Amino acid sequence: MAVSGEKRGKVLLVDDDVYLVRSASIYLEKAGYDVSGAFSGEEGLKMALDDPPDIIVLDIDMSPGMSGPETMRKIRADERTAGVPIVFLTAKVDLDAMEAALDDVAQGYLLKPLSGGDLLDKIEEVLSGR
Repeated sequence: MAVSGEKRGKVLLVDDDVYLVRSASIYLEKAGYDVSGAFSGEEGLKMALDDPPDIIVLDIDMSPGMSGPETMRKIRADERTAGVPIVFLTAKVDLDAMEAALDDVAQGYLLKPLSGGDLLDKIEEVLSGR
């Protein structure tokens, strides 16, 4: 855990599941991260472009509106956010298909249901460059 008051980085959580965003935000904030939450691809894109985070955790299947992959393409297309690491969230269980789809475009994925510990571990892994 971070020293009181010390922030470890900015995380943007984008998921249409309000409960997931709120509960994950609380967990990550307790671990010392500065967390913003968005509930649609459009909202997440705007937030990312307005104040680029250190990492984005992005749901693949959001509705209505932009899907996670669409949102990621727009994030990657803007020079302000092109290099921001992205970790996808998914309820899909075809891991081979997921890995093929994510090859060279995201820094990984996490399966739902999501635990706070798994999310924190993945964020720390990606931000540390492991």
